[in-house]
Amino acid sequence: MDQFEDERPRPSAFESLRDPMGILRRRWRPMGIVLLVGLAATPLAVWLLPPIYTARASVLIATQKLSENLVKPTIQEDATERINALTSEVLSRQSLTEVLEKFDLYPSLRKSDGMGEALASLASRVTIEMDPGIRRDPNERARVVLVYFSDDDARRAADVTNDLARRLTEAGQSLRMEEARVTTEFLRRELVDADAALEEQSKKVSEFQQQHRGELPSELESNLRRLERLQQQRNSLALQIAEGETRIATLSAQERIAETPQSRLVELKAALARELAVNTETHPNVKSLRRQIELTQKELGSTSGGTAATSADRRGVTEAARHELAQLREQLADTDRELSELDAAVARTPAVQQELDGLVRRETVLRDNAVEFMRKVKDAELAESLETAQQGDRVAILDPASPPPTAKRAHWQVALGGIAAALGLALALGLFLELRDPLLLSAEALESMAGVPVLGSLPHIAVES
Repeated sequence: MDQFEDERPRPSAFESLRDPMGILRRRWRPMGIVLLVGLAATPLAVWLLPPIYTARASVLIATQKLSENLVKPTIQEDATERINALTSEVLSRQSLTEVLEKFDLYPSLRKSDGMGEALASLASRVTIEMDPGIRRDPNERARVVLVYFSDDDARRAADVTNDLARRLTEAGQSLRMEEARVTTEFLRRELVDADAALEEQSKKVSEFQQQHRGELPSELESNLRRLERLQQQRNSLALQIAEGETRIATLSAQERIAETPQSRLVELKAALARELAVNTETHPNVKSLRRQIELTQKELGSTSGGTAATSADRRGVTEAARHELAQLREQLADTDRELSELDAAVARTPAVQQELDGLVRRETVLRDNAVEFMRKVKDAELAESLETAQQGDRVAILDPASPPPTAKRAHWQVALGGIAAALGLALALGLFLELRDPLLLSAEALESMAGVPVLGSLPHIAVES
């Protein structure tokens, strides 16, 4: 039975809410107390919460876009990023500190909680945003930024707003000039580094050319021609050596055979003719033969009847021929050595050319890089000059702030809010008490709670005094 009674449906706790006037009759005492306390606290709230005035100023940011054929811009043109940068500059700690000290804001808060809390309070009352009434097109050249500031004094709110707008304009101009200056300085440093790298590479190329002189690709053609001339000279020397050896052999044989000066003269003239057919008058062989002919002629003139030369004279001619042959062999050895060195230089030329081409290519790349940085530096300097002359973004106050005629939070608004809050708390208390201790207001609720049918009910009887 007890389990059955526990499972019976209970009456809803919201049953009494169907009779709001009854709630008011039953709970008027605590509700009235709360209402009176709220109404009494409303004047205090009005006194503690002064009116708030919000001033507004508008700032125009106009971009004068120049042709990239004339000047290549060095500053990123992005409206959102630029406005965020300007806002950060205006709301920086240094800027807000200057505003606090200039207008002597929140002196009691600075004394009690320090400068940090005062700066946080000031920053919470400043709003900088783009004008929502203007279509945000990234290709637009003009943008309007709104600056708001709220304060309990209308005049001070306008003054602080105008000061913030002025700081925004100054930040816009100085920021662009600073960006242009930093870009120019960066490119100048890069240009110095590029010039230094180019100079170092040019020095390496020069040192390499000095080290491999005679093996350079530009000298290959002249080396080949010189190699050909040396080969011809060697062949000529080899021929002269062979003739000299033959002549010495002939002279040695003549020493053993007694010959007449006339026959020797004829032989010398024949040898001279053969030498002149190959060499010039200045050639040592030609000069030697002419001296021998002169000596032979003198010998014929000094001896009547053509007396034969003595054996001593013949030995002198043979020694002269042998000396000349030794000189020719020395010249041949020098020529062979020079040929070997030149041939080795010509063989090393392809490897030298490959290494030199790598150095020259590196030098060309560095030179092009230096020229490119020089062009960028000139463009950056021109862009910086234009920014200095205010040919870039023009940031100006479009509509300065004036003291707002009405407060954003007036005294009557605070009083009305206090009254509404008191009424709300009173109603909330009444509902809470009804939900905590609900009443049975109908026969159905009683039957549902007791589990027995209701046999009858008495109407409300008014008692007259």
